[in-house]
Amino acid sequence: MAAAAECDVVMAATEPELLDDQEAKREAETFKEQGNAYYAKKDYNEAYNYYTKAIDMCPKNASYYGNRAATLMMLGRFREALGDAQQSVRLDDSFVRGHLREGKCHLSLGNAMAACRSFQRALELDHKNAQAQQELH
Repeated sequence: MAAAAECDVVMAATEPELLDDQEAKREAETFKEQGNAYYAKKDYNEAYNYYTKAIDMCPKNASYYGNRAATLMMLGRFREALGDAQQSVRLDDSFVRGHLREGKCHLSLGNAMAACRSFQRALELDHKNAQAQQELH
């Protein structure tokens, strides 16, 4: 799961560049937290904006894509949400929520076979996941 929290890291030759990378990670986390606050208030447009800022700062963090996918789903933008959910699991194949969101997007877009594969993958990772079990039935 540690890979999910990592950002793009270019091997830095100097310490200031390493500090910049750490600062980028902190700033991205702040954007994510702001996105979470807007999501909780059901202000999905603002949540989307903050998750996008987090992705811009750290484009290799699976959870940022997963959060933005959830927001896009709430906005009814399932094709875009599917892209973000798929990106989240490309970055971290063990990201269960990414597989669940991918499955829900496939269902909303009318692709039951792909949805089944996503939910089955989620169950492979977490065999007790009630949401994946329910979706498969």
